[in-house]
Amino acid sequence: MADKTVMGKSTQRQRRRSDGPDFRVIKQRFIELNRRRLQRIEQDLRPLQQSVFRLLPLLLHVNHPMLPGYVSRDAPTGVPDYSPDAATLKAARRVARSFTYRKRAYRKFDIQAIFLMGSTGTIAYSESSDFDIWVCHDPALNAEQLQELEQKVRGIETWAAEMGVTASLFLIDPERFRRGEHARLSRESSGSALHFLLLDEFYRTSVLLAGRFPVWWLVPPDKEGDYEAYTENLRKKRFVYSRDHVDLGGLSTVPAEEFYGATLWLLYKGIDSPYKSVLKILLMEAYAAEYPRMRLLGNEFKQRVYDNDCEIDDVDPYLMMLKRVEAYLEARGETERLELVRRCFYLKVDVPLSEEEGHDEGWRRELLGRLCAQWRWHPSRLHMLDTREQWKLKRVRAERQELIGELTRSYRFLSDFARSHAGALSLIKPTDLNVLGRKLYATFERKAGKIEILFKGITRDLFEERLSIHRLKDESGTEIWAAYGGLVKEEDLPVAEALRRAHSVVELIAWCYFNRILSPNTVVALYAEGSDLSDRELRSVIEQFVRFFPDARLYDAQTEDYHQPVRIARVTTFINVGLDPFASYTRKGQHMTSSRTDALKYGGLLENLALSIDQVIQSSWQETLTSRYLGIKGLMECLREYISWAPPSQGRPPPAINAVSFSSLRSNSIAQRVEAVFSDVTEVLYDVSRPRNTVYIIAAERSFYSLWIERDALHYIRIPTIEELHSYLSRYRPEYFTAVFDRDCCAGEVLPVVYRHNRPNRVQYFYRVRRGTVEIFILDERGSLYQQSVQTEDYICLASHFQQFFESVDKRMAFLNGADRRRMEGEALEILRLEKNWEGEWFAELNAPVARKSRAQAVNLQAIVDLIDERTIYTIYYGSEEFSSLTHGDDFYAAVVRAILAERGSREPYPVYITDLDLSPGIIKRSGSSVQTIHFLHYKNEIETGLNRALAVLSAA
Repeated sequence: MADKTVMGKSTQRQRRRSDGPDFRVIKQRFIELNRRRLQRIEQDLRPLQQSVFRLLPLLLHVNHPMLPGYVSRDAPTGVPDYSPDAATLKAARRVARSFTYRKRAYRKFDIQAIFLMGSTGTIAYSESSDFDIWVCHDPALNAEQLQELEQKVRGIETWAAEMGVTASLFLIDPERFRRGEHARLSRESSGSALHFLLLDEFYRTSVLLAGRFPVWWLVPPDKEGDYEAYTENLRKKRFVYSRDHVDLGGLSTVPAEEFYGATLWLLYKGIDSPYKSVLKILLMEAYAAEYPRMRLLGNEFKQRVYDNDCEIDDVDPYLMMLKRVEAYLEARGETERLELVRRCFYLKVDVPLSEEEGHDEGWRRELLGRLCAQWRWHPSRLHMLDTREQWKLKRVRAERQELIGELTRSYRFLSDFARSHAGALSLIKPTDLNVLGRKLYATFERKAGKIEILFKGITRDLFEERLSIHRLKDESGTEIWAAYGGLVKEEDLPVAEALRRAHSVVELIAWCYFNRILSPNTVVALYAEGSDLSDRELRSVIEQFVRFFPDARLYDAQTEDYHQPVRIARVTTFINVGLDPFASYTRKGQHMTSSRTDALKYGGLLENLALSIDQVIQSSWQETLTSRYLGIKGLMECLREYISWAPPSQGRPPPAINAVSFSSLRSNSIAQRVEAVFSDVTEVLYDVSRPRNTVYIIAAERSFYSLWIERDALHYIRIPTIEELHSYLSRYRPEYFTAVFDRDCCAGEVLPVVYRHNRPNRVQYFYRVRRGTVEIFILDERGSLYQQSVQTEDYICLASHFQQFFESVDKRMAFLNGADRRRMEGEALEILRLEKNWEGEWFAELNAPVARKSRAQAVNLQAIVDLIDERTIYTIYYGSEEFSSLTHGDDFYAAVVRAILAERGSREPYPVYITDLDLSPGIIKRSGSSVQTIHFLHYKNEIETGLNRALAVLSAA
């Protein structure tokens, strides 16, 4: 029996040799290379990083309540062929003293393999490099297990961050991965933007930390095109077993469709890491140039292992990438791009050769030195690159332009390639494409007032110890603000080069601050002749930036932010920077005070004190934008733009504007007033409990403004006078409308109170009695206002008359609307008396008049208004008599009054009222609106005015 076993193994070894490579030898080469890379990683890491690195497999192998990432006893665990060494257990006990490792037999392993990929262990590794960890798990894990594993890896990431290590752990289901199914795109995950290009990078950069080896190792390079069949044959012949390996798929070629999404991803990554992205995007360009017979670096790496030509330096993934790109550019004769690529590589490696050797830089320094010698770089060039953190704006701006130019050039090349070779433009999911598009738009799209961040990915800051800010004027006389590095006096301006020019000082400060040119420690010299801007105010503005945007940080946008419409993340608003609204009085030695303290209509002249508004907004897409507005129109435009950030249909108002002002004695109250306007407008117009057609009325200077939302945008109109405001409120409305008055609008007047009680489908009759006059304010069922003053003291009789009139109108409207039932029933009419409380504020009290006969009620007049040949014809019926404007002409009203006076016992000129009114459909149609009570009130007033004028004339005769 023993002899048969030996013979079987011998035969199997012979078969392996005769069928192709010796898999045992090949696997051993990969494992040996993996071991040497692990050694390099250990050498490169700081002690805390080493602890994280060692503990990662253990944390995924066991569940222990005291260890980082613990979720529950039942969370997925178990890594095959893993057993922690003494150093790992020692590191674990430093984290959790009570931890004791107990080796146990696993029925199954939930974690198949753990890989570290990226620059770690390569020449391109630096202390700022992240750990990208692929955690390959059992595809059979159910949803609950996957959720717990997700929680576990997120917990490990959090712990690593606390240890000063940025680690991103990605859960990989090998079966789904082979099918090209990827997790949602995130800040670190490329989502569906990459697959084969990602796999190419994985196979040549990954280091196996624990678990099963990739079966890809055992597929000879010349069999890559037949990967599926070859691996199936390996398993069928039992050269490999499923329990020994993980299968992430083959690497025969890259479909053209993948290049577009991959390019977008690298452009996005280039925002923060331009040097690395230039290298990678040029590698893709080199790949595309070889289409369809691409020589992928992953396969070249494997070929070297199979050829036993795998000296660790020669197969360094970043060196291989550099050499491929160099060969591509040299073949094209593109020397300038070649120099840029070498510079990008040098700065990515980040080993300053012109300085003394640092910690554990030995092998990387030696390797980089040999490369620079081959490139014949002069020591002065090395010094220039090594002092990158001291680069000033001019150098950084030129570097950024060159980097973005290169990324853009490659993007265009690869986009054209994808369009001309691909059946579909891209394999990327629409959602991922949308996110990447938004990220790139937010970074590269130029807008007025947008702050372009120049230093990102190139240097830490552009700090200037001294900064000079000058107020200038351009050729057209427009005010310009300019910043200069160092102390630049006015006489130095002709020969000085400005760092930046802007139309407002706030935009200039924002640009300097967010580009880290200006800090709280910068000494700023101000030259602002012709402006009210003082050193004190300028310092206050800078302090506000420091307070609201600490360390000049941009908003930390998450991928989820890009799945949503852009919104305001942070904002501050400066009022009157460099403008003192009392400056003209101060220069005359006058001090202006007033009991009228509203900053939008201050004093007896009703002056606007909010002369300018400067807003600084950081968006959820990581944009920083500034905008400037002047005067009351500017205030309205600022409101309109501000609301556009948060369309009301989304149900989420924008945040408070955080207004500040430093330019005058009343600065605080001016800023508070402007902030209150924004707060009140958004509170009202975003209130879903309010009617859709709600307007906000605000008074500013001598005018009024009506603001409302239409199609998710703020609209506004200027209303010059109070009379025109009444006319505006009395307009016909297609549907219910109401108004909310600003807190300082029409103070002491009754209109705000009247509209505060406004309700739909009600006719509301408000009245106040003032010295022999009854003032009437009527809101009809759609909120249209009717206003009238009647000289009488009999307010009860007057209210009773209107009640009678409304009852008749109700019948007419029911007929015109084709309604089966009358609208006015029960409480459809409300009568409210307007009174002042003990504080002098108006309020409305609901009451009902007592109906009683009076001389005014004894006269019943019915009127009909018709439209004949575009002429308005009036007909009045008094008793059995009929009077028509068509037959009586100019004597129409007098004829009616003579008939009334003939019936009266005296010739007292007490008013005449219409008790019933009918409007023809033609009259209603001409108004451009469907019928409502305000139509009847307008014609009632017109007819009654004509009658009472005639009455006054005839009574005096």
